[in-house]
Amino acid sequence: MALISALTATPTAFSQDYAGDNLTFHFEIQAQPLIKALRDFTVVTEQQVIVKVDNISQYKSSAISDKLTAQQALMQLTANSGLRITQTTSGTFLLEQDVPLTKPESKELEKIVVVGSKMGETRQEIATSVGYFGEEQIKDQVIYNVEDVFDRTANVSAGSAISGAYSIRGVNTDGIAGSLNRSNALASILINQVAMGVSAGNYVKPSLFDATSAEVLRGPQSSLQGPNALIGAVYINYNRPDFFGYEGSVRAEVGQYDTKRLALMQNLVLAEDTLAARLVLETRQSDGDVINITTGREDVQNEDEETIRLALRWLPLGDEELVFDLSYLHNNSDTNATPFVYALPEGDIFERKQSYNIEGDFPSSFDLLSLEANWQVSENLRFTSVTGFNKFAVDQRFEGDHTAYDLLGVDGFMNEELLSQELRLHYEGKRLSGLVGLFYSDGEYYNGFTGAGVFPDGQGGVIPFNNTVQSTENIEQQALFAQLNWLPIDDWEIKLGARLNREKRSTKDFKDNGFVSDQSASESFNQLIPSLTIAYDISDNTRIGASYSRGFQAGGVSFAMFLGEATPYDEEFIDNYELFLRNQLLDGKLRLNANLFYFDWSDQQVTLTLPGGLAGFDDAVVNAGKSKVSGAEFEAEWQATADLNLFANFGFIHTEFEEFVTKGIDLAGMSFPQAPDFTANLGGLYQNDNGFFTSMTFSYTGDTYSRIDAPEVTKIGNRKLLSGRLGYQQDDWRAYIWGNNLLDDDYEIFVQDGRDFGLAGAYGSVGEPRTLGVGFQFDW
Repeated sequence: MALISALTATPTAFSQDYAGDNLTFHFEIQAQPLIKALRDFTVVTEQQVIVKVDNISQYKSSAISDKLTAQQALMQLTANSGLRITQTTSGTFLLEQDVPLTKPESKELEKIVVVGSKMGETRQEIATSVGYFGEEQIKDQVIYNVEDVFDRTANVSAGSAISGAYSIRGVNTDGIAGSLNRSNALASILINQVAMGVSAGNYVKPSLFDATSAEVLRGPQSSLQGPNALIGAVYINYNRPDFFGYEGSVRAEVGQYDTKRLALMQNLVLAEDTLAARLVLETRQSDGDVINITTGREDVQNEDEETIRLALRWLPLGDEELVFDLSYLHNNSDTNATPFVYALPEGDIFERKQSYNIEGDFPSSFDLLSLEANWQVSENLRFTSVTGFNKFAVDQRFEGDHTAYDLLGVDGFMNEELLSQELRLHYEGKRLSGLVGLFYSDGEYYNGFTGAGVFPDGQGGVIPFNNTVQSTENIEQQALFAQLNWLPIDDWEIKLGARLNREKRSTKDFKDNGFVSDQSASESFNQLIPSLTIAYDISDNTRIGASYSRGFQAGGVSFAMFLGEATPYDEEFIDNYELFLRNQLLDGKLRLNANLFYFDWSDQQVTLTLPGGLAGFDDAVVNAGKSKVSGAEFEAEWQATADLNLFANFGFIHTEFEEFVTKGIDLAGMSFPQAPDFTANLGGLYQNDNGFFTSMTFSYTGDTYSRIDAPEVTKIGNRKLLSGRLGYQQDDWRAYIWGNNLLDDDYEIFVQDGRDFGLAGAYGSVGEPRTLGVGFQFDW
């Protein structure tokens, strides 16, 4: 028997005469294990619950985000559990197990509140197309970090650190052709509502151990999110400390290629009802299977990560009217971010071999600190403050000549620091709700390198090389933003958003290759970014609507490293139009969501190599293009039985340059690089009362290409990835076997044209082969 505040009392049916029956509370409780939801319920209501249930840990709660009485809230939390609720004469609730004559066929799907909406809206209410992974889904599937989320989301695909870590709706976060200017990104990864820096978002793959959810918001999020949200935003939401004891968890896994993963979570109550902490420690190692035939090293594709997360929750008033959440994350990595391989004579790229005399070394460190304050000012007003600071540093030692000879070694670096502050006032009324907010950020971005030697010219000769290059950019942003949700009449809702954004960019660049070049520049940009949604509820379970949103990315100044030339460039904009459907059928057991979208991309920022410069180093950003993108996302989830959950999502995309000329070549009519036209994910989870469980996910990503200057050479084939788990679990432990890429599919991640470096063809990064292992998790 699990007991939440033990009392001896006589249960009765719900009594309308009980003095507290009409008292209402504001609940914001996510879908989670029922035992945790009941603890949150007692904090809000200060009412006791006695739980007389065998194996309470197997039950899940529904999410609630509303103002309700305690009785109403408890009934909604347990709506899908089949448990019986009674109440004592003193007001204590008693939760007991009803034993049905037959096992229920299935249960209703959980209600999902989207953190990225900033309005407490559910996935079925907002127009934005959201790829969502909840806590139980992350735990049950083979999902370890944010890259696994990208591989399982419609119209999203994973990339590489040097070319943009991911693409959303056919657009890479580094833009059409990434450059060494690392202050701009077209999407952001946010950890507990604090945006990571641009380089950190490419190199660091945040773990999802002890995460409550991961959300991929597709389409422009600029009116609420601001800069670096032209194509979307990714939210990673970690569990916060609670006040209900010393729960914890440990997970250990081992597998092929000397794969080892160990993770520990411990919750601590430091002061009853006022101060709690949560600590997560994690380490991950793997050798990979890339071999360097020159140096003999067999773990070139190594993964070596250590992560520490510490969270503190303080309730100074002893309840959730005023909450402070402080969190700190540190990641230390010695992972090889770019384990390039190429086709050896009479071989292919999938032999996973390289002959460089320098394998590549990319040690990095990342720190993120956030402070979130939530104050329930009144019944209708809530104030939120989110303060964030993060810094990232990576040293880069890599092969510059792409040969087995000691011709050119390059030592580079990227450092960034980002401070942000957001204030939001949220009003919740019967027909009118909304928020108004202020945002400020100050970012410092540094990058550069030193290299000496000779560089192949691609024609059998060499280019002398002796350079020191450094670039510094400061970006300061201020914004006023708001969103208004209005229900003019029953079943209709109008949402209007806007952001007034000001951005100042200052650049200072230094170059020394025998003579010194020192340049500075500054640019300012002002934008008014609107959004509009009109939605109609056909029924309680079906919503349709249309939306318009504008995305923007500020301009700036780009710097050609070897040539020492600075080039200013203007803003770019996306006008995005969508139709959406949100539908739940079969008494809430089947969810069908769809979005159709079209957007125009104007004043498009693209990267070109300047005349006389070296590709990849003397690149300038220019406004040289106009494009269009259209497509759709379809998502389905079905709770087929009480034991079986099935899901599927499909993404279709068509990208096309309308106006784009580079190096004298007209690319009008061509598709974008790193823009697969079709993605699909199918899978399910089966778990029965005997403890047996299995989960499988099949992901398909269509073919594409990597570089606009060599589309035929840099082709990328499709990906067919099957992953799964098979195991046995009891109340507090589970043991299982796991597997990634079970079909052992060979696929490229990013491909370069090797002819610029004297190579015969392409070189680049390839995906990991089939990997099998075993795991064990124990919870307390």
